Amino acid sequence: MRDTIFFDLDGTLLPLDMDDFFGAYNEGAHQSGVFELISPEDFGKAVYAMIGNDGQMTNKECFFGAAAKLGGAEPEVIEEAFNAFYKGAFLNLKKHTRTEIKVGEVVRIARQKGYRMVLATQPLFPEIATDKRIEWAGLKRDDFEYVSYYHNSHYCKPNPKYFEEIMGKIGVTADRCYIVGNDVKDDMCAVKLGFEGFLVLDHAVGDVSEAKQCKKGGYSDLLRFAESLPQI
Repeated sequence: MRDTIFFDLDGTLLPLDMDDFFGAYNEGAHQSGVFELISPEDFGKAVYAMIGNDGQMTNKECFFGAAAKLGGAEPEVIEEAFNAFYKGAFLNLKKHTRTEIKVGEVVRIARQKGYRMVLATQPLFPEIATDKRIEWAGLKRDDFEYVSYYHNSHYCKPNPKYFEEIMGKIGVTADRCYIVGNDVKDDMCAVKLGFEGFLVLDHAVGDVSEAKQCKKGGYSDLLRFAESLPQI
């Protein structure tokens, strides 16, 4: 019996347009002075280093190591600049997101039915940034048993080892898990491991026709899916 639900955050539990959001992210980082330490181009390279992380270090170590090598500043100096951004200008990005009331209902129902809850958001951010986006979604950090951050992850989606690392930490197997997300490649790749997938279409990323084995629908459909889940 499946008893664990992995939820994506951006574009899934937190409705947003990815291009709009990350355009505003880069503008906020620029205004905060982050790009005085590392150019936008090199910042992008450091992010892609995280996405391609092979597990030899945490994503955090991977990012700041690459950023220091590319930008020339010490990792601690770059991290301090990013932390200041996340405590300041980053907060303005809330206006590029919205709260979907059905999301709160989905999470409430799943928890009430006894499901284990995992926030499987792409682990490119520290706690301060991810926990704030959880709040913007109208949820709480404590709604989830496990949340992936850049300091506790050694891989990124769509690498299957990202999901395997979390499953190993919380002690579940893929045949006990659901994956709910909006990205055909990054989220629904978990179906190949044995997850049952639900693709949220409102902000879908990728070719939806490629997610043949997944349930699909908007937020109303996701709510009906949660209501149909058996009690644990």
